Amino acid sequence: MTSPFHLATGFDEPDFEQWLVLAEKALKGGSLDRLIRKTDEGLDLRPLYTSKDCPDPSLLSGQAGVAPFIRGPELSRDPYLPWDIRQVVTDPEPAAANQVALRDLDRGVSSIEFKIDPRGQCGVVARSVVDCQRLIQGILTDVASVAVDAPDDPLGVAWALAEVVSEDRRATAKLAFNLDPLAARMTGQVGCSLASCAGFVAEVQGVFPLASCLRADARPIHEGGGTMAQELAVLIASGLEHVRAGEAMGLGPSVINQTLLFTLSIGPDVVLEMAKLRAARRLWGRVLDACGTKGAMRLQAVTSARMQTKRDPWTNIMRATCACFAGAVGGADIITVLPYTSALGLADETARRIARNTQVLLQEEAHVGRVTDPAGGAWAIEALADDLANAAWPLFQEIERAGGLEKALDHGLVQGWVEKARAARLQAIAKRKTALIGISVFANLEETLPQLPVQTDLPAPATPLKGAIEPMRLAADFEALRDRADQLSPTIFLATLGKLASFAARAGFARGVFEAGGIKALGVESAYQDHTALVDAFKASGASFVCLCGTDESYESQASMVAAALKAAGAKQVWLAGKFAGPGIDRNIFVGTDLIAELTHAIKMLEGEAGP
Repeated sequence: MTSPFHLATGFDEPDFEQWLVLAEKALKGGSLDRLIRKTDEGLDLRPLYTSKDCPDPSLLSGQAGVAPFIRGPELSRDPYLPWDIRQVVTDPEPAAANQVALRDLDRGVSSIEFKIDPRGQCGVVARSVVDCQRLIQGILTDVASVAVDAPDDPLGVAWALAEVVSEDRRATAKLAFNLDPLAARMTGQVGCSLASCAGFVAEVQGVFPLASCLRADARPIHEGGGTMAQELAVLIASGLEHVRAGEAMGLGPSVINQTLLFTLSIGPDVVLEMAKLRAARRLWGRVLDACGTKGAMRLQAVTSARMQTKRDPWTNIMRATCACFAGAVGGADIITVLPYTSALGLADETARRIARNTQVLLQEEAHVGRVTDPAGGAWAIEALADDLANAAWPLFQEIERAGGLEKALDHGLVQGWVEKARAARLQAIAKRKTALIGISVFANLEETLPQLPVQTDLPAPATPLKGAIEPMRLAADFEALRDRADQLSPTIFLATLGKLASFAARAGFARGVFEAGGIKALGVESAYQDHTALVDAFKASGASFVCLCGTDESYESQASMVAAALKAAGAKQVWLAGKFAGPGIDRNIFVGTDLIAELTHAIKMLEGEAGP
């Protein structure tokens, strides 16, 4: 018989005031506010949370109609498959898509989602029963779930999929029809009506008892640049619209909830994404409570497409791993990891293998799913989940005051939120307040990109309807500059002043700035005996652009003189790393500069489209 062992035995009881003293000492008298950062919603992310920050404990112990469903649909997880590993298949030809799906299922994936696109631009060309037969041939639908995502013709594809399942297998078929007219509306597709979706449920729920028919998908908000609170508000509003449509068909909230799949994007911020998933469950629990019922939220988490980069795509593997971990610990029932090359084109076998093995490793080697609710009770996670839920609820109420999500979209309410958030996000990226590894920082100008058939995982309808939320990628502006620079092979000469120790920091900063736009920096670590040697090195470099790098003191005494000499030697434009302004200095770069604007100016000059 074992006796309990307390890990805290022998340690002093932690004291917040003691920690505060040590923190302020480390900050050398600076304010503790320096350690607080803000979310996109303006919420505080504090360096330390205590039990005082945790929400009402009754919310965490199965009372108030909320918990235990914040951890998932079940009180415990399957130790062998704690969450469903769902892979998306986008190969245009149905037979090829089927082979990809079978290969993935044979190698660790537990369910497949076929993305349908009649144009073949970002999905499978499947329109008929025959196409669906080809898609699912050889897939045991009672073992592996088969989902479809067909925003162009959701009902047509849903009925076709239902028809190809033989009658003797329908009672055990694990299908996900994913009817979601509101997500289709947000991405500019025609889709179908809420009423027709509810009608589909009424007809098939008895025939396919294990299937999910409906989807409330808030990914268009995330992929359009929206905030977490906006994404949560739209998710819950979408779910409620399905409940109302079901009630109009005589289907109660519990029936709709059982056949409804909620889908969110997950990004690389592990702590916030875990909190977001838990906030979603709390919000939906409150809605169900108001509807007079209780139940679990079935939640799918899909790694963010907006975080994917074309340049240095291997960093996408790290982003996806962080996002997948957040989804697993946050309690997602289904997780989809996009291949690291999804922004470049159709994923090859290597990219698909890495995507699925990210989940397999987290399950079978990291044992992330062995603990039922690993984030439960963590003061920081619970507090942040509560903060996000409280930030999303007023937005949800605003949608309801507009008449529901459908009318809010018609009036442009939600699009306005996303547009404002997107603009702020792009500004933060341009100023590197939000750093993108491999893109805006640590750009690799020598990389060789994988060569793949062009296809994108971002929904891109040929003629989107008015009011569509356009998807974005965070790296797009920097990558567009890199594409233009590739045609020019541009360089910039770093005119360093003084000794290496004096100019190294600013030279490194300048290098990072210009190489983020595809402009190779020369002379990053070169020190010169005098100005003549510096000018001679500039002439030998073949560059037409210069950036002065030194200390504030060296700028005061040398910058204008050196700039004049460089211009006399042929420099077309002189930047300075810092805020010093003087004769001969054309432009400045420093922390907080709009780098997109600076790099665009440089590329235009190189292209001959702008004057000095």
